[in-house]
Parts: sequence; C-alpha cells; structure tokens
Amino acid sequence: MDLPLKLYKETLEHISEAITITDAHIAPPGPRIVYVNRAFEAMTGYLRSEVLGISPRILQGPSSSQEVLKRLQDDMRKGISFEGETYNYRKNGTVFLMKWSVTPVKDSAGQITHFVAVQRDITEQRERQHRREQLEEVTSIQRMVVTSNLDLQRVREKVVEAALAMTNADAAVVAEAEGQELVYRAVEGAAKDSLGLRLLVSRSLSGLSYRKQEVLRCDNSRIDNRVELKEAAEKIGFISGILAPLVHEQNCYGVLKVYSSKPMAFNEEDCQLLELASGTLASALFNAAAFDTEISRRTLLVDSFPMLVSYIDREQRYQEMNAAYEQWFDVIASEIRGKYVWEVLGNEAYETVRPHLSKALSGESVSYEARVLYRTGGEREIHARYEPHFLSNGSVAGVYAVIWDMTKNKQAELDFLTGIFNRRKFDEIVTDALKTATRYEQPVTLAMLDIDYFKAVNDYHGHLVGDQVIKEVSQRIVSMLRNTDTLARWGGEEFIILSPGINVEQGIQLAERVRKTIGSKAFAEVGPITISIGVAQWFPGETLSSLQARADRALYMAKETGRNKVCV
Repeated sequence: MDLPLKLYKETLEHISEAITITDAHIAPPGPRIVYVNRAFEAMTGYLRSEVLGISPRILQGPSSSQEVLKRLQDDMRKGISFEGETYNYRKNGTVFLMKWSVTPVKDSAGQITHFVAVQRDITEQRERQHRREQLEEVTSIQRMVVTSNLDLQRVREKVVEAALAMTNADAAVVAEAEGQELVYRAVEGAAKDSLGLRLLVSRSLSGLSYRKQEVLRCDNSRIDNRVELKEAAEKIGFISGILAPLVHEQNCYGVLKVYSSKPMAFNEEDCQLLELASGTLASALFNAAAFDTEISRRTLLVDSFPMLVSYIDREQRYQEMNAAYEQWFDVIASEIRGKYVWEVLGNEAYETVRPHLSKALSGESVSYEARVLYRTGGEREIHARYEPHFLSNGSVAGVYAVIWDMTKNKQAELDFLTGIFNRRKFDEIVTDALKTATRYEQPVTLAMLDIDYFKAVNDYHGHLVGDQVIKEVSQRIVSMLRNTDTLARWGGEEFIILSPGINVEQGIQLAERVRKTIGSKAFAEVGPITISIGVAQWFPGETLSSLQARADRALYMAKETGRNKVCV
C-alpha cells in the first residue's frame, strides 16, 4: 500500500544526511529548491525559508569545482544519476568539502519532475586522511635518514619533497648557513630554479628564523613588517610561508621553509609538521658534521622536538620513540622499545589512554585532551593525537602517536586557588559562546555571584579561612551546574556563570538553586554563608562588555536590597 506523504516528510526530516529536492527546470537559471530537510539547515547554516524557490548555486563559490558542476549539469540533462565532490560555502562564508549524489525523479509517463540530492560534509574525513599521510611522510623521512648512510644531499632532497607534500605549498627549500648568508642547498616546486640562491641573514625572514631559532609563520608578506624585501619576496612567489630553523643540540645549521603565492595558506598544524621535518634534517646535518656518534645509532625517530613521538604496534608495544620519552620517564629508549604501553606508562595512566588507543587501533583518527598520572614523570595535562597506520590490504598495523605536554598552558587558564577557569579564559569561552548563539539563534544567560559579608570573614577568621571558604563555595557551585555551563572566578569573592541555551527565567531558577545550595550547609569555622546573584540574558547583537555590565548591575541591586537573593 502507498505510505502517507506525511510519513515520507517525517522520514526525510530525521535523516542525518542533507536532502535537497529541486524542480526539473534545467534551462538557465536552472532548477529551484522546493524542499530541504533539517540536516541541510545544520550543514549549511541556511534556514529553509531562505533557500526555497532559489537555485542551489547559493552554496557555490570560488573554490567550487567548475569541472564537477559541468558534469552535474550534463548528467541532469541526460536524466541520469550523478555523484561527485566539490567545495561549497556555508551561509557564514566558511568552506566545506561536500560529497553528494543527485537522482532524477520521474512520473508515470517517464518525464523528470524533480531532482533529489543527498549531501554529506566530508571535510573532517578528508582532513583525517591528510593528517595520516602527513605523519607517514615525516616517518618516511626519519626512516630514510637511518638507511641513507649519511647521503646528506639525498636527505635534503627527501625533506623538501615531503615538506611540499605535507603542506600543499608551492615551494620548499633547505637553506643552510654559510658565513653571513643562507644558501639554498635543496629546492622543490616553484623554487626549482633557485638552487644556490643566497640570502643575507641580516635582511631576510629566513635569517630571522635562523637568528632567533624559532619557527616563524608569515600569513601575508605584503603587510608583514618582518619582511624587509617585500618586492623580492613577491617576485619569487613568497606571499605566505613557514620557516623552521634546523636546530640540534643548540646548533642551528640553517632553515627549512615552505611558501605559497597565496596569503594565509598555512595553519598551526603545518607549523608543527614542518618542525618535525626540520628536526629530522637537523639531526642528519649534526651526523654529517660528526659532532656526536650517538645520534647515528637512532633507528627511526629523531630527538630534536619536545613532544612525545612514537610508533605503537597492534599488540600495543612501543617499536620506535624519540628522546622525549627518555626525558619524561627518566629511562633510556632501548629500555622502552618492545615494552607494552602499560609497562611504560603505569596502569593508572594506561586506563586513561586505553580507550583512545583502542579506537586508533580499530582504524579511527583520535585527538583528545586528558589529565594523566604517569608511573614516572608525574601528572601532566596532555593533548594527544593518534593516527592509524594502514597496510595496503586495509588492516591496521599500528598507531603513530604524538603527545604534547599542555600542563603549563592549562595552568595559565585556571585560577590558582579554586582550580576553576580564571577571568581571562572565561572571556575567551563566553566570546565563542556568543558567536555560536548568534549563529543558531540560541539564548545565553550570565550570572554574577558575590559572597555576602566576605570582608568580615577575612577580618574575623583570617585570610587562610577566607581562602578555604572561596574554594568550598566554588566546589558547591560546580556541583549544581550542567555540563554545558562554565564557572569562573571573577576576582576576590566574585564568581561568574555562563549558561548557554537557557533563557532568563531558566537562568533565575538555576541561580536560585545555587543560592540555596550555598546557604544550606554551614562552613567549617565560619558557619552559614550566603551569596547574592545578578542574572542577565544576552540580547542578539549585544557586546560582551554590555552583557557583563548588566549582570553586574543586577548583582549590585541584589546587594543593595538585602543580599542573599537573586535579581535580574
């Protein structure tokens, strides 16, 4: 029997992939949209009411493939199904890679009445694939270093080839120091004709990277004040680029750089990968100079970068690792190689990383942050990335693991007394939250809290007791909040709560629960403590400073009208 039309529509609304239905008018200006589902709105940022009756070309832009779009038009004219990929544009202007299929719908007479497009955002999938390829390129350089018998020029050439592939740059160069100049020793891509080129250390961005021994990123040489010879840079096609010094054992041998004729061509991940490649080349140069024979016995990974880099096989045993492991765990690399992960990290740390490692060994790219207590090396806040190593038959042979120590960065975000976010970090979080609220038209509520008569607590009981009260107040507040709420210490005895997705009435209810929780149980040595709270709901388009000012005025009202209350 025929299913009711409403059931078809409900089914389309709950499909996770974006669905677009157009009419069949192929002649210019082309088909018009007659239906999109919710997944289309989420993927593109356009509301249904904004796209009905207009052409799907609204999603296209400069990066959209004209070749693919022409093939789509040809297939539609022929009345056959189409599949393809191209870059599209969301309403906010951001670009995403879309894979889609278009199928003609015919009536009983065989005439095409509509086209149905099924669309999927595959940007993240392709980025994960690209990251795996990048890490494999770095590892291939490292493998080649230990099997090349110090054929230094081949090392240089392999590095620039890989740097080009890793970053999608137009050109890659190895420039080594010679007196007061940097000389191009290996070139690739658009720099092919520049072998032997000489740059003054004192007047070039390459020289600045060499002198400071820092990775530098230039987003636009036309406006970057560090680029002294702007015309010369533009002449060779250097508009944006990354420059990584070749440093080993505090000796700088030169610079590895990539560049593009387009501005803003590189990101922070490109910088990290180039740093890895430059470390490999620096180690080879160190070898060639015979400063130390120890480095020649390294097998796969070099030691010139501070993050942990390793290869873990399918049985979860370390096969290769860099010297950072020796520094973190106070053990030489030879004692780690071949051991199981839990033997090196300790059982508690292993239980933290185990689910992420298992995912990677099942074929997923994994990126996560965690607080890990290692068997040796203490407790650290880490950012980790695992990339599966696929064999030609599709099976996973192991995992490339890169671990960054984020402890200092995390500590900089937290209030030293309470362990919750500090004011600077809160400003970053609320700024991002307001952008999200603007995009999805969601409410946001802000609450300012102040401990009543706190000066009397300090004066009578002392600052140590006062600090304990502040810590316990923060703990009680945290216990009342949702996972999506954010608490920060605003200063002294003041706190602030960000609550996305709730309106002012719900914000008042949350504030009342917090107020009652604080006052429900006496504090040791002090007795009962109360708080006053000011609540304000964000208006679309309102600045952060205005929102905070209104919440602060509401708090002042609560203090002036008796304390231990919530005001709006």
